[in-house]
Amino acid sequence: LLIGRDKDQECILNKAIEQNNGYLAAQLLMFGCVEAYIYGDYELAVNFVQKRHELERNTPRKCRFHGMTDFFDCLSFLAMAHQSSDQKWILSANKSIHNVDHFAKLCPSNCEHKLLLLQAEMKSIMGEVEEASSKYELAISAAERNEFIHEQAIANERAAEFFLRNGDSSRAAHHYGEAQSLFLRWGAQRKVDD
Repeated sequence: LLIGRDKDQECILNKAIEQNNGYLAAQLLMFGCVEAYIYGDYELAVNFVQKRHELERNTPRKCRFHGMTDFFDCLSFLAMAHQSSDQKWILSANKSIHNVDHFAKLCPSNCEHKLLLLQAEMKSIMGEVEEASSKYELAISAAERNEFIHEQAIANERAAEFFLRNGDSSRAAHHYGEAQSLFLRWGAQRKVDD
């Protein structure tokens, strides 16, 4: 991963912090979260989110990227919620879902699929299997309709994990295959190779 594993990237982050360039540091941490999440290092992803939140307390300008920041923050929180029973992840996820909902109302073509995927993940955690299944499929369709290939890949990957956890290996295999194909189309060869 770039930040946390790459010394040059870490040097850039430290320099931004030293020079009181909180906005640049927050951007580096946000993109570090995205990369960590995509490669399945959820603890590193939430570590980046927490560091970014600390920095943003003293920064007048926040890194929002029209819902993308809250989307990946929330995916990271929800991934941690799947791994533990700590309610802090659900509470943090709910705040992010609220923010993504706001962006989805402003620009549905950019954020509808994001909101649907976050809702699917939350339904999955809550054990609402039918609702979760439906939301995953809606998220995948909306991402495809609005040409967010990488987020369509992520939605397929999350759906695959959901179906696998719920004993539907056939649907899981289908969604894993779709995710791999979409990650390749996006140019994420390393992701597919992992």
